[in-house]
Amino acid sequence: MTDTFTFLNDELIWKVGSIGLLLWGVFIWKESSEYGSYRFWIKVIVSLLAIVSLMAIVLQPAISSSRKSTKAILLTNGYNKSQLDSLKKVHKKIKVLTYEVNNLSFENEVDSIFLLGYGVEPFDFEHFKNQSGYYIPENLPSGIVQFDYNHQNFVGKSIMFHGVYSNPKKGNRLLLEDPGGVTVDSLVLTSEVRREFLLKAKLNIKGNHTFYIIEKDSLGEVLSKDPVPVVVEEAKFLKILMLNNFPTFETKYLKNYLTSLGHEIIVKSKLTKGRYKFEYFNTEKSRIGALTEKKLKDFDLVVIDAFSLRNLGRKSFLALENSVKVNGLGVLIQPDNNFFSTSNNIGDFVFVRDKNNEVTLKDLPKKKVTKNTFLFKNEFEILPIHKNIDKEIISAYRRVGNGRVGATILENTYELLLQGDSVMYKQLWSGVIEKLGNREIKTSQWQSNGAVVQVDRPFDFSLRTSIEKPIVKTSNEYSISLRQDINLKNVWYGTTYPIEQGWHKLWVEQDSTATFNYLVTDSLYWKSQKHYKNIEENIRYFNTSSIKAQVNQPLQPINTLWFYLLFLMCSGFLWLEPKMIKD
Repeated sequence: MTDTFTFLNDELIWKVGSIGLLLWGVFIWKESSEYGSYRFWIKVIVSLLAIVSLMAIVLQPAISSSRKSTKAILLTNGYNKSQLDSLKKVHKKIKVLTYEVNNLSFENEVDSIFLLGYGVEPFDFEHFKNQSGYYIPENLPSGIVQFDYNHQNFVGKSIMFHGVYSNPKKGNRLLLEDPGGVTVDSLVLTSEVRREFLLKAKLNIKGNHTFYIIEKDSLGEVLSKDPVPVVVEEAKFLKILMLNNFPTFETKYLKNYLTSLGHEIIVKSKLTKGRYKFEYFNTEKSRIGALTEKKLKDFDLVVIDAFSLRNLGRKSFLALENSVKVNGLGVLIQPDNNFFSTSNNIGDFVFVRDKNNEVTLKDLPKKKVTKNTFLFKNEFEILPIHKNIDKEIISAYRRVGNGRVGATILENTYELLLQGDSVMYKQLWSGVIEKLGNREIKTSQWQSNGAVVQVDRPFDFSLRTSIEKPIVKTSNEYSISLRQDINLKNVWYGTTYPIEQGWHKLWVEQDSTATFNYLVTDSLYWKSQKHYKNIEENIRYFNTSSIKAQVNQPLQPINTLWFYLLFLMCSGFLWLEPKMIKD
């Protein structure tokens, strides 16, 4: 064992040392008349001891005891026995501990820990502050380890369940079952190490519904059955105005898609100077000239190309801008090459150059889409709609007053339809239109890290609201403590721990319409996905230089009483010494 001398307030060493030297110098100068006598040297030494004792009181010296490291192995769910045996061969007499959720403590002499298996729960990381930890990850579990879908949808739309299956067994089948027990989609798994898949179903009835992802073997035996909660609301039909400098294929196919959904569409396309072509779908004919706030009040969304936006007259532009800020109008800008390099003062988007002219979207895999050679700059107020697989922003919008202004760097998306991929085309544009076209001004908006919640596990959510001090309650009328975002005063965060399975609801006491529905399931569901997330979190937390470098070196402060006594003795001597000589 080796002991190291240190100071608890070592950041003050230079300041305290400089002041101490200055005081000692003043004392020596004061006693310089007695220079050369033995009394002078005694007083100089005693004064030095007095000043050093004062410095020690401020700096608080301590002894750091560095002892031989004691290692241990922590076994978590799914650990590999061969990894355990290998570690025990290398480290003789190493301690072996078993992990228990919410019941984790270490003996003081254990300061270096190897973790095996799927890892500890993230809320137990705090127990490793004084230990050097290294996580040896387990191979990915077999099953669905990642999935993504929109759990809040509308009647008439389709639920698109995109997932990743790890280590599938060839011949097994995945089925999507509706709440009535009817299989609505299925696929056969292959022997790939990582299999991406997409299952879909039409939503016909409003309400809180539970679909199921079922895996069966080649003989039809059910291997797993995991719930997929979906909140279905009544379809909302929008009134949309499309303004184009000239007719384009992009507008043509987008118009056809929106018309098929039942939206009311008016298209105004410029043919030549002063001449326009008007088209009307699902609505009565209505002549659209210069834009005014009165005319725009009837629309939920304006789709306009960048050239037309730049060339709007001053009155029309102000009418459009005021309709967005005051009346909550949505605007979708269709970009051209100049859009990315010139100021667009209704959305104020900033772009950065990108050499790629194709992109694979994060939520629409296995298909490349044409794009401009730019990306959105990830600014504070930009809200993403689509991201690529590298999490760069492809489509986004910005809140402008009560409304929203959005854009996308994608181009020629109609080619997806020509290639027969109508599902991807609809999924792409439905996300954009739904984000921008909702003219309804809500006082509160919810966001969570997922729709599937497990019993006795923390469920984190955020609430964006104009209510000054919102009170959030559960289905059982319990209030949830909220913390306010340090930068965004209208954003609040909360955590709840549901104890019962089934559908639950969060709601704001000051606004009965502000509700959020979510499903609570047993911890036996979605095991593979849970283990996958745990592995990622443990790698991120433990296998970093900051965590691995931690060493257990307890500091033992020296009792400052000794320095007070030394100072009193020295100062007493310096006070008495002149009086003793005079006597």
